[in-house]
Amino acid sequence: MKVYALQCNKCLDVIWSRARHDFRTCTCGSVSIDGGFDYTKCSGLDSTPVDLNVDCTKDEAYDDWNKSIDELGCIPGKFAHPAN
Repeated sequence: MKVYALQCNKCLDVIWSRARHDFRTCTCGSVSIDGGFDYTKCSGLDSTPVDLNVDCTKDEAYDDWNKSIDELGCIPGKFAHPAN
């Protein structure tokens, strides 16, 4: 299934919202997304929109959020500028 996602330009995480109240923030806290499949609300300016293909159904995505499984919704990136 294709979902709308954001890639943080700082930490390179790719985040997407799985449900109406699933407010997701990247690892470094620069960008956020909310709304699931009902609407899209994005916060932060340092991101790139991504059309992401995920290997799950809407019901599986909702259950992942609702049951706090949290295996979906964030694809961790590697920090663009790792600490020394």
